[in-house]
Amino acid sequence: MRVTNKMVTDTVVRNLSQTTKRYLQLQSAISSGRRINKPSDDPLGITKDLNFRSRLSDISQFNLNITHSISWMSYSDSALDDINGLIIEAKDLAVQLANDTYDENARIAGATQVGEMFNQILDAVNSQYLNSYIFGGSKTNIPPILANDIGVIYQGDYQDIMMETERNSYLKINTFASEFTTRPVKVLGEGFDLNPGLQPNLWLSDLNGGQGVNMGAGQIVINTLNGRFVADISAAKNIQQVLNTVNNLGIPNFTASISGGGSGLQIDDTSDHELTVNTPLALLNNGAGVSQEPGTFVVRTEDSSIVVNIDISADENLGDVINNINLSLAGAGLNNVTVSIDTTGNRLIIDDSNPIPYSLVIEEGGPNQTTAADLGIIGTMEGYLEGKELEPLQIMIEESADGETIAKDLGLLKGTEFETLIGEDINPELKYFTKLSSLNSNAGIMLGVIRITNGLDYVDIDLSGLQDDPNATILDLVDMINRSGIYVKASLNSDRTGIAVESLYDDRSLMITEADSGSTALSLGIFGSPDILGNMLVLEKSLSRNNTEEIQACLDVFDLALDQLLTVRSSLGSRIIRAETSQVRMLDQDLQVTDQLSQIEDADMVRLISELASAEAVYQSSLATAARVIQPSLMDFLR
Repeated sequence: MRVTNKMVTDTVVRNLSQTTKRYLQLQSAISSGRRINKPSDDPLGITKDLNFRSRLSDISQFNLNITHSISWMSYSDSALDDINGLIIEAKDLAVQLANDTYDENARIAGATQVGEMFNQILDAVNSQYLNSYIFGGSKTNIPPILANDIGVIYQGDYQDIMMETERNSYLKINTFASEFTTRPVKVLGEGFDLNPGLQPNLWLSDLNGGQGVNMGAGQIVINTLNGRFVADISAAKNIQQVLNTVNNLGIPNFTASISGGGSGLQIDDTSDHELTVNTPLALLNNGAGVSQEPGTFVVRTEDSSIVVNIDISADENLGDVINNINLSLAGAGLNNVTVSIDTTGNRLIIDDSNPIPYSLVIEEGGPNQTTAADLGIIGTMEGYLEGKELEPLQIMIEESADGETIAKDLGLLKGTEFETLIGEDINPELKYFTKLSSLNSNAGIMLGVIRITNGLDYVDIDLSGLQDDPNATILDLVDMINRSGIYVKASLNSDRTGIAVESLYDDRSLMITEADSGSTALSLGIFGSPDILGNMLVLEKSLSRNNTEEIQACLDVFDLALDQLLTVRSSLGSRIIRAETSQVRMLDQDLQVTDQLSQIEDADMVRLISELASAEAVYQSSLATAARVIQPSLMDFLR
């Protein structure tokens, strides 16, 4: 093939161009310090480079988000810490001024202090970070809590402020003021007992807080000095029927009734406090009775020529025991030795009327037995033995059999040495149709005017009209509250022992106070506020009224509010920890991605300098070669 001058020239120029291009690439890489300066330098590498740079941009934004989040939440926690300290300070002041040693002037001064603490809490709740209110949800341009002379409301919303701290991972940074200011920590009236008294027509099923009476066999045992009686009340449905059944037993000098206190049953036995032959053994020794297992003891002559074993295990009363002993002694030949009752000393006596009395020994029938001692007749005698006083109870009520609970459920499982046995409180269940006159153990409650404040609205409710109505019920009282138009709900509390009042909103502070000089709200157990801000306002008013009972009613809310605040701070703290963990992770990722980016785009300077020197030599050689290879020009021919 013929090689033309053009072919030679093109080849030389092409080679020189490639050498120059390589030389320039190396110069560019060295001057920039980057291996990749344009996509053509490394198409695959530039793709990775762009991905890494995008990731670094994301990490930078995440770090900004995290820094903002930590600052916002730390500022929130600082405000909550201030509120926590103010609540503790207010609580300590309330405890101090609830003490009777302080006078009216001290409490009025305390009211001023509480008012200042309330304002400081408001300032903390309405804190701003970067000109944004931090506790109002997404409404960052208005104070979250609004308070005036009437009450308090939360005017923020419940929109979470979310920050992206990692790819597709979002963190809530805000806290709602209502969670620790207006949200109730308790229900007003919950746990309070209006203590309704017993009524003759009260159903047994309503006793014991609505648990009723477990009838079982339907019998109770009544022990009196005049005998043992069994009352079968299995057919009784209400209190009056129980009383009728007991009173119709014909027990001497004995009556059953509702106690004067109105909370339980009462048994009266006006009989003389003297032993009789009908006195049950169970009454002796202050109700401890006489050991009847095995229930044996021995009467013998001193020389044991006559030994009489006496078994009283089947005896029920003193008459049975006396007959048993007398018959046993006579049957063994110990004539003219008799046992009887000394009513003056409430004891047994043994009399030997023989001209020459026996020398008798009375002892237990075996080791660890106490029958003779329980009867008070253990020992020796020469003609006469005066036993120890048997200390009988006047009345004692027992179950008819093991496993029965009817006497206990009626509050009567007990005994007394006195004429009157007052039963335990059998806690009638409060119902909507319970009469107001039966409250406070049938003493009733003095009703006046109460003020219910819900947020920025209030209403005064005059309950005194119910005071004059003997048929007024809990339902009437509840209806008056529910129809007041103040958006609260009154109902029986969960224990069904009193009434509970709740706001229909959790963004408004609820307060129930006295609107006159009486104590209606206190007596009904609904005085105060279920939230901390309302409680502060109620405490301030109670201190200014110099009312220690009202002050004491405010105390429990402080502890509950501190627990509520602790829960809020715990949640906030966990989110701060999460943000800090994300921050550390982002810093680690920033280092890792930067290192990976460096490996992709950074130049190896030692290698590049070496290659540049080599390329420069090649370039110079290419220039020299080109000068020789290219044929002479036309001018050379003309010369």
